[in-house]
Amino acid sequence: MKDKIVFGMIGCGDVTERKSGPAFRKLPQTEMKWVMRRDEKKLEDYALRHGIPYYSTEVLDMLRDPEVDAVYIATPPHMHKHYTVLAAEHKKDVYVEKPMALTSDECKEMRKVCEEHGVKLYVAYYRRAQKKFLKIKNLMEEGAIGEIRSFTYQYLRPVPQYDPNRPWLFQEDTSGGGILYDVGSHMIDLFLFLFGEPSMISGKSGNLSQELSVEDVTTGFFLFENGIQGTLNITASCGIREDLLTIAGSKGALRFSIMDQEPVTLMTEQGSEIFEFQEPEHSQMEMISMISDAMLGKTSVEASGKNGLETQEILEALKLGKEVYFRNKE
Repeated sequence: MKDKIVFGMIGCGDVTERKSGPAFRKLPQTEMKWVMRRDEKKLEDYALRHGIPYYSTEVLDMLRDPEVDAVYIATPPHMHKHYTVLAAEHKKDVYVEKPMALTSDECKEMRKVCEEHGVKLYVAYYRRAQKKFLKIKNLMEEGAIGEIRSFTYQYLRPVPQYDPNRPWLFQEDTSGGGILYDVGSHMIDLFLFLFGEPSMISGKSGNLSQELSVEDVTTGFFLFENGIQGTLNITASCGIREDLLTIAGSKGALRFSIMDQEPVTLMTEQGSEIFEFQEPEHSQMEMISMISDAMLGKTSVEASGKNGLETQEILEALKLGKEVYFRNKE
């Protein structure tokens, strides 16, 4: 029986330097054997710095290696579907960066091809595996604030500045959108993780500052099958910063940030309790550990891309001003 998953990595940009890449080397159940990037000079530099033994500008060199069990796709979103299809055709499990793709139609194609070839499909919504959010979910399930009624989330920040390490980030044809697609996708996936299956989503996005070519304001309304409802406000053209999710229950409330490691506050009639968490050295390490254990048969994790597709459908609804109903869907 295998005791280690051998990975290949497609793309090795900024996100892989600290958030994800080193985790494959440090975890006992994973090994990073290959890395692929089209820029040969940057590719060689990355492989040497991170101790990856094999590297190539041709992805098929990696995919044809029978020792490679899975690939981590860390390219901009517009290439996610292309490389997922190639990996699935070569019988490799897939761990793909978020958002899952540019559109929900692409996500559906990715799910279909992975199912047809019998491979697993995971999306890098890594907050699902971090201690902070597991604790929050546990508090909710234990009834710390009673029955969950509603939630409100507000995320405020100035207009993003150009990042030379990710020049594609706010180009719609490569990233899918602005802050909504970049970090808003994490927020939406966390709602699914905490509140369950969605029933109806509606919202609207706009570009009020006109400083970038993508949306900078998004407002959304969420209704879940269990009756929980809530609102989302992302304003990426504000003069201050704020990141606060409040979950209201019949006996109290939870308050915390999503995008940083600020403490979690539990408020009830008995008073307030604070839970503090250390920022992970590598943001994706717990998630990579979890999916690798699942590949080894040690645990069970949703492996069909279903959550990634639902998040993508919500992103599109909020961006395009649509009302989407999920009832009776898979």
